[in-house]
Amino acid sequence: MTLQRNAPSILAAVLSLALAACGQQQAGAPSSPVAQPDASAGSAGSEPSAAAPAAPAAPSQQSAPMSTEIPQGFSSYASESIGDNQRCIAGAATDEDGMNQRPVAYLAHASDKPIWVRVLDLPSDTYQSRATHCLRQGDALYVLLQSDTQPEQSLSQTLLRVVKLNLADGAVQAGADVVVPGAKGAYSALVDEGAKNLRWDNGVVVSGHSFQLDAPDQRSDFTATLKPDLSR
Repeated sequence: MTLQRNAPSILAAVLSLALAACGQQQAGAPSSPVAQPDASAGSAGSEPSAAAPAAPAAPSQQSAPMSTEIPQGFSSYASESIGDNQRCIAGAATDEDGMNQRPVAYLAHASDKPIWVRVLDLPSDTYQSRATHCLRQGDALYVLLQSDTQPEQSLSQTLLRVVKLNLADGAVQAGADVVVPGAKGAYSALVDEGAKNLRWDNGVVVSGHSFQLDAPDQRSDFTATLKPDLSR
């Protein structure tokens, strides 16, 4: 009779011990695999893995493959002998309608066979441009660009820029706008044909004339000099 009366107490004690043992087992169980560190990642003191090599930069126009094809619609503005039985030709290519000039410069043998041909970028804020003069100094060619800002001639400015090209392959090395002394506001600057108007004198010397758009008949002569590397 005593055993029957004590049976509920004994059963409760056994159940309590079983639950306690189960709790201890769960407390010691490993955490979820998602939370486990990856052994292949290494410890805090291990050396980091090598970084993936950087993707090569996209080639720019300046590193574009050298071309020897003169574009259609090309017209020459200057052809200068530069020594070594070679000539520098400066000009422009147009579209099928003879519009929208793009500046072109190329190096040729004396027989006029091109060694390389370079179609140059339009200067900023211009809609067309032409290469009009070419000058060699050492292993570089300096090309003068005369560019128009808009198609309406009465409203358009003509601005000047010099571009430095590598003699070997025509790659663009530098460029600079020609600052016309005394010119203010809306003006145009023009350089007449002839090698004397783009020459070398401890730098690139540009000679031409300028006028204000509101007084096109009042022209002033100017001379501007740029550093050999075309820096300011």
